[in-house]
Formats: sequence, C-alpha cells, structure tokens
Amino acid sequence: MVRYRTVFTRQALDFICRASDAEMHELDAWFNRIERQPGLPGDYTEVGDAGRELQVTCLPHLAVTHWTDHAVREIRIMKIESVA
Repeated sequence: MVRYRTVFTRQALDFICRASDAEMHELDAWFNRIERQPGLPGDYTEVGDAGRELQVTCLPHLAVTHWTDHAVREIRIMKIESVA
C-alpha cells in the first residue's frame, strides 16, 4: 500500500507550533496511522466553506478536521483544536 503524505493549512500549522509535547505525541501517532490508512473515517463530518465534506477525528485531547485527496495521495489537515 502506498503511504499518503500529510499537508497542513496555516491554521493547523499555527496549532502545531504551539502544541505541548503531549499534544505532539498524540498528533504524531494519529498522523502515522492516517497516512497508512487514509480511508479511515472520522468520528463525524462537517461541511467546509467550499462545500466539501470534512472528516473530524476526535483524539483524547484534540479534534482534527481533515479530508483525503486520493487523486494526489494526501491527507489535508484543515484545523486542529483542543477539546479539553
């Protein structure tokens, strides 16, 4: 299976730059998982500004909004939020 790559919006990168070590560990584990299994559905969906269906994956302390672009094998991370 081909591993997908992860692409981040500026909003997601801003969160990553401020993330604690624990949050980074949580994100890194999820990034590795979703890159190997890009078809995994999120916990729920939202509709983005462009009308695209976005997956929202809930981690223990974070929510990651993303969509998978299968044509170019990328996971597009739109935003990351703390839920605690």
